[in-house]
Amino acid sequence: DDGVACRFSDENFYVTATTGGSDAVYRTMLFWNAQWRLNVDITNMTGGLAAVNIAGPRSRDVLEKLCTDINLSANEFPYMGVRMASVADIPARLLRVGFVGELGYEIHAPSSMCEALWDALMAAGAEFGIKPFGVEAQRILRLEKGHIIISQDTDGLTHPHEADMAWAISRRKPFFFGRRAIEAQMKRGLTRKLVGFTLTEPDGQLPEESHLVIRKGEITGRVTSIVYSPTLNKPIGLAFVAPDQAVPENKFSIKGHDGRMIEARVVSTPFYDPENKRQEL
Repeated sequence: DDGVACRFSDENFYVTATTGGSDAVYRTMLFWNAQWRLNVDITNMTGGLAAVNIAGPRSRDVLEKLCTDINLSANEFPYMGVRMASVADIPARLLRVGFVGELGYEIHAPSSMCEALWDALMAAGAEFGIKPFGVEAQRILRLEKGHIIISQDTDGLTHPHEADMAWAISRRKPFFFGRRAIEAQMKRGLTRKLVGFTLTEPDGQLPEESHLVIRKGEITGRVTSIVYSPTLNKPIGLAFVAPDQAVPENKFSIKGHDGRMIEARVVSTPFYDPENKRQEL
Protein backbone atom coordinates (compact mmCIF):
# COMPACT_ATOMS: atom_id res chain seq x y z
CA ASP A 1 0.00 0.00 0.00
CA ASP A 2 0.98 3.66 -0.11
CA GLY A 3 1.18 5.86 2.97
CA VAL A 4 3.47 7.52 5.50
CA ALA A 5 4.45 6.77 9.10
CA CYS A 6 4.50 9.77 11.42
CA ARG A 7 6.12 9.92 14.86
CA PHE A 8 4.56 12.32 17.36
CA SER A 9 6.55 11.10 20.38
CA ASP A 10 8.77 8.20 21.45
CA GLU A 11 5.83 5.79 21.67
CA ASN A 12 3.11 7.45 19.60
CA PHE A 13 2.98 6.76 15.87
CA TYR A 14 0.38 7.63 13.24
CA VAL A 15 0.34 5.54 10.05
CA THR A 16 -1.64 6.47 6.95
CA ALA A 17 -2.80 4.26 4.10
CA THR A 18 -4.98 4.58 1.04
CA THR A 19 -8.70 4.60 1.81
CA GLY A 20 -9.28 1.33 -0.04
CA GLY A 21 -6.26 -0.35 1.56
CA SER A 22 -6.69 0.73 5.18
CA ASP A 23 -8.58 -2.38 6.34
CA ALA A 24 -5.98 -4.74 4.85
CA VAL A 25 -3.12 -2.74 6.39
CA TYR A 26 -4.87 -2.78 9.78
CA ARG A 27 -5.47 -6.56 9.63
CA THR A 28 -1.83 -7.17 8.70
CA MET A 29 -0.61 -5.02 11.58
CA LEU A 30 -2.87 -6.86 14.04
CA PHE A 31 -1.64 -10.24 12.76
CA TRP A 32 2.04 -9.45 13.22
CA ASN A 33 1.44 -7.71 16.52
CA ALA A 34 -0.07 -10.98 17.78
CA GLN A 35 2.62 -13.17 16.15
CA TRP A 36 5.46 -11.18 17.65
CA ARG A 37 3.66 -10.58 20.98
CA LEU A 38 4.60 -6.93 20.98
CA ASN A 39 3.66 -4.48 23.71
CA VAL A 40 1.87 -2.31 21.14
CA ASP A 41 -1.72 -1.10 20.90
CA ILE A 42 -3.05 -0.54 17.38
CA THR A 43 -6.21 1.49 16.82
CA ASN A 44 -7.98 1.88 13.48
CA MET A 45 -8.95 5.57 13.31
CA THR A 46 -10.03 5.55 9.66
CA GLY A 47 -13.75 5.90 10.35
CA GLY A 48 -13.26 8.80 12.75
CA LEU A 49 -11.02 10.97 10.60
CA ALA A 50 -11.30 12.65 7.22
CA ALA A 51 -8.55 14.24 5.16
CA VAL A 52 -8.32 17.29 2.93
CA ASN A 53 -5.32 17.95 0.68
CA ILE A 54 -4.49 21.61 0.05
CA ALA A 55 -1.78 22.03 -2.59
CA GLY A 56 -0.16 24.71 -4.70
CA PRO A 57 2.21 27.66 -4.29
CA ARG A 58 -0.33 29.63 -2.21
CA SER A 59 -1.35 26.75 0.10
CA ARG A 60 0.84 28.05 2.93
CA ASP A 61 -0.71 31.50 2.57
CA VAL A 62 -4.19 30.01 2.98
CA LEU A 63 -3.25 27.95 6.04
CA GLU A 64 -1.49 30.87 7.70
CA LYS A 65 -4.85 32.67 7.83
CA LEU A 66 -6.39 29.72 9.71
CA CYS A 67 -3.54 28.41 11.91
CA THR A 68 -2.61 30.59 14.88
CA ASP A 69 -0.72 28.02 16.97
CA ILE A 70 1.94 26.81 14.54
CA ASN A 71 4.80 28.19 12.47
CA LEU A 72 4.30 27.06 8.87
CA SER A 73 7.59 28.40 7.47
CA ALA A 74 9.76 26.02 5.45
CA ASN A 75 12.43 26.01 8.16
CA GLU A 76 10.03 25.21 11.01
CA PHE A 77 7.75 22.86 9.07
CA PRO A 78 9.85 21.22 6.33
CA TYR A 79 8.81 18.82 3.58
CA MET A 80 7.81 15.41 5.04
CA GLY A 81 7.24 16.98 8.45
CA VAL A 82 4.14 16.43 10.62
CA ARG A 83 2.55 18.68 13.22
CA MET A 84 -0.47 18.88 15.52
CA ALA A 85 -2.32 22.17 15.10
CA SER A 86 -5.68 23.89 14.99
CA VAL A 87 -7.05 24.83 11.58
CA ALA A 88 -9.96 27.27 11.89
CA ASP A 89 -10.20 26.16 15.56
CA ILE A 90 -10.53 22.52 14.45
CA PRO A 91 -7.98 20.09 15.95
CA ALA A 92 -5.97 18.54 13.14
CA ARG A 93 -2.88 16.63 12.16
CA LEU A 94 -0.96 18.39 9.39
CA LEU A 95 1.27 16.31 7.11
CA ARG A 96 3.50 18.20 4.71
CA VAL A 97 3.54 15.72 1.85
CA GLY A 98 3.50 16.16 -1.90
CA PHE A 99 1.90 13.43 -4.03
CA VAL A 100 0.97 16.09 -6.61
CA GLY A 101 4.47 17.60 -6.67
CA GLU A 102 3.59 21.04 -5.30
CA LEU A 103 3.89 22.71 -1.92
CA GLY A 104 1.05 21.06 -0.06
CA TYR A 105 -0.42 19.74 3.16
CA GLU A 106 -2.75 16.94 4.15
CA ILE A 107 -5.10 18.03 6.92
CA HIS A 108 -6.50 15.12 8.96
CA ALA A 109 -9.37 16.14 11.23
CA PRO A 110 -12.43 14.58 12.92
CA SER A 111 -14.94 13.50 10.28
CA SER A 112 -17.75 15.41 11.94
CA MET A 113 -15.82 18.68 11.55
CA CYS A 114 -14.51 18.32 8.00
CA GLU A 115 -17.42 20.06 6.30
CA ALA A 116 -16.67 23.11 8.44
CA LEU A 117 -12.95 22.69 7.68
CA TRP A 118 -13.68 22.61 3.94
CA ASP A 119 -15.81 25.76 4.14
CA ALA A 120 -13.10 27.57 6.13
CA LEU A 121 -10.39 26.63 3.61
CA MET A 122 -12.50 27.78 0.66
CA ALA A 123 -13.29 31.08 2.36
CA ALA A 124 -9.67 31.72 3.37
CA GLY A 125 -8.44 30.83 -0.12
CA ALA A 126 -10.93 32.92 -2.05
CA GLU A 127 -8.54 35.87 -2.39
CA PHE A 128 -5.88 33.52 -3.83
CA GLY A 129 -8.24 31.97 -6.40
CA ILE A 130 -8.55 28.61 -4.62
CA LYS A 131 -10.34 25.86 -6.56
CA PRO A 132 -11.36 22.28 -5.71
CA PHE A 133 -9.50 19.53 -7.56
CA GLY A 134 -10.41 15.88 -7.76
CA VAL A 135 -8.90 12.49 -8.40
CA GLU A 136 -8.49 12.89 -12.17
CA ALA A 137 -6.52 16.12 -11.77
CA GLN A 138 -4.50 14.49 -9.00
CA ARG A 139 -3.63 11.57 -11.27
CA ILE A 140 -2.27 13.88 -13.95
CA LEU A 141 -0.23 15.86 -11.42
CA ARG A 142 1.21 12.75 -9.75
CA LEU A 143 2.20 11.26 -13.12
CA GLU A 144 4.01 14.48 -14.07
CA LYS A 145 6.08 13.83 -10.93
CA GLY A 146 6.57 10.15 -11.79
CA HIS A 147 4.80 9.01 -8.63
CA ILE A 148 3.48 5.48 -8.97
CA ILE A 149 0.09 4.21 -7.83
CA ILE A 150 0.30 0.88 -6.04
CA SER A 151 -1.74 -1.80 -7.90
CA GLN A 152 -1.88 0.34 -11.04
CA ASP A 153 1.81 0.83 -11.79
CA THR A 154 2.62 -2.32 -9.84
CA ASP A 155 1.10 -5.78 -9.57
CA GLY A 156 1.44 -8.74 -7.22
CA LEU A 157 4.78 -9.74 -8.76
CA THR A 158 6.45 -6.31 -8.74
CA HIS A 159 9.51 -5.83 -6.54
CA PRO A 160 11.33 -2.56 -5.70
CA HIS A 161 14.17 -2.94 -8.21
CA GLU A 162 11.69 -3.28 -11.08
CA ALA A 163 9.77 -0.19 -10.01
CA ASP A 164 12.93 1.91 -9.51
CA MET A 165 12.25 2.05 -5.77
CA ALA A 166 15.34 0.30 -4.42
CA TRP A 167 16.07 3.53 -2.52
CA ALA A 168 13.36 2.43 -0.08
CA ILE A 169 15.21 -0.77 0.90
CA SER A 170 17.27 -0.46 4.08
CA ARG A 171 20.83 -1.74 3.84
CA ARG A 172 21.26 -1.63 7.63
CA LYS A 173 18.24 -3.56 8.92
CA PRO A 174 18.95 -7.23 9.70
CA PHE A 175 15.35 -8.09 8.77
CA PHE A 176 12.37 -6.69 6.95
CA PHE A 177 9.37 -8.26 5.21
CA GLY A 178 10.27 -9.53 1.78
CA ARG A 179 14.05 -9.35 2.21
CA ARG A 180 14.68 -13.01 1.31
CA ALA A 181 12.27 -12.81 -1.63
CA ILE A 182 13.98 -9.68 -2.99
CA GLU A 183 17.42 -11.27 -2.62
CA ALA A 184 16.23 -14.36 -4.51
CA GLN A 185 14.67 -12.23 -7.25
CA MET A 186 17.82 -10.18 -7.70
CA LYS A 187 19.93 -13.33 -8.05
CA ARG A 188 17.76 -14.23 -11.05
CA GLY A 189 18.19 -10.74 -12.48
CA LEU A 190 15.62 -8.28 -13.76
CA THR A 191 13.06 -9.45 -16.31
CA ARG A 192 11.35 -6.06 -16.69
CA LYS A 193 11.72 -2.41 -15.63
CA LEU A 194 9.25 0.40 -15.06
CA VAL A 195 10.21 3.48 -17.10
CA GLY A 196 8.85 6.87 -17.98
CA PHE A 197 8.06 7.49 -21.62
CA THR A 198 6.67 9.98 -24.08
CA LEU A 199 5.64 9.55 -27.71
CA THR A 200 7.81 10.36 -30.71
CA GLU A 201 4.65 11.67 -32.45
CA PRO A 202 2.82 13.63 -29.73
CA ASP A 203 -0.14 14.39 -31.99
CA GLY A 204 -0.66 10.77 -33.02
CA GLN A 205 -2.73 8.01 -31.49
CA LEU A 206 -2.58 7.89 -27.68
CA PRO A 207 -2.02 4.42 -26.22
CA GLU A 208 -4.21 3.27 -23.37
CA GLU A 209 -3.37 1.69 -20.03
CA SER A 210 -2.58 -2.05 -20.36
CA HIS A 211 -1.69 -1.73 -24.03
CA LEU A 212 1.24 -4.05 -24.75
CA VAL A 213 4.88 -3.24 -25.48
CA ILE A 214 5.87 -5.37 -28.47
CA ARG A 215 9.31 -6.18 -29.89
CA LYS A 216 9.63 -8.43 -32.93
CA GLY A 217 6.24 -9.96 -32.26
CA GLU A 218 7.00 -10.70 -28.58
CA ILE A 219 5.43 -9.02 -25.54
CA THR A 220 8.08 -7.32 -23.39
CA GLY A 221 5.85 -5.19 -21.17
CA ARG A 222 2.74 -3.04 -20.90
CA VAL A 223 1.61 0.53 -20.33
CA THR A 224 0.61 1.11 -16.68
CA SER A 225 -0.29 4.83 -16.78
CA ILE A 226 -0.66 7.42 -19.53
CA VAL A 227 -2.17 10.92 -19.73
CA TYR A 228 -1.90 14.03 -21.83
CA SER A 229 -0.09 16.58 -19.66
CA PRO A 230 -1.47 20.11 -20.14
CA THR A 231 1.54 21.49 -18.27
CA LEU A 232 4.11 19.81 -20.50
CA ASN A 233 1.86 19.92 -23.58
CA LYS A 234 2.54 16.29 -24.51
CA PRO A 235 1.58 12.73 -23.58
CA ILE A 236 3.53 11.14 -20.71
CA GLY A 237 3.32 7.68 -19.22
CA LEU A 238 4.84 4.79 -17.31
CA ALA A 239 5.37 1.33 -18.77
CA PHE A 240 7.09 -1.94 -18.03
CA VAL A 241 9.69 -2.81 -20.68
CA ALA A 242 12.49 -5.35 -21.02
CA PRO A 243 15.62 -4.37 -19.02
CA ASP A 244 17.67 -3.72 -22.16
CA GLN A 245 14.91 -1.37 -23.41
CA ALA A 246 15.00 0.74 -20.21
CA VAL A 247 17.71 3.09 -21.44
CA PRO A 248 16.98 6.85 -21.66
CA GLU A 249 16.21 7.92 -25.24
CA ASN A 250 15.69 4.28 -26.31
CA LYS A 251 12.65 3.82 -28.55
CA PHE A 252 10.09 1.02 -28.19
CA SER A 253 6.72 0.12 -29.73
CA ILE A 254 3.26 -0.02 -28.13
CA LYS A 255 0.41 -1.83 -29.85
CA GLY A 256 -2.60 0.52 -30.11
CA HIS A 257 -6.28 -0.42 -29.91
CA ASP A 258 -6.52 -0.82 -33.70
CA GLY A 259 -3.36 -2.88 -33.97
CA ARG A 260 -1.22 0.04 -35.12
CA MET A 261 2.27 0.25 -33.57
CA ILE A 262 2.90 3.50 -31.69
CA GLU A 263 6.50 4.58 -31.18
CA ALA A 264 7.49 5.69 -27.68
CA ARG A 265 10.73 6.97 -26.20
CA VAL A 266 12.17 6.30 -22.72
CA VAL A 267 12.68 9.47 -20.69
CA SER A 268 13.82 10.15 -17.15
CA THR A 269 11.32 10.87 -14.39
CA PRO A 270 10.08 13.10 -12.84
CA PHE A 271 8.76 14.61 -16.05
CA TYR A 272 8.09 17.90 -14.22
CA ASP A 273 10.25 19.81 -11.70
CA PRO A 274 12.92 17.07 -11.44
CA GLU A 275 14.75 18.90 -8.65
CA ASN A 276 11.59 19.05 -6.47
CA LYS A 277 11.98 22.77 -5.96
CA ARG A 278 8.24 23.44 -5.94
CA GLN A 279 7.20 21.03 -3.20
CA GLU A 280 10.12 22.03 -0.99
CA LEU A 281 9.32 25.77 -1.07
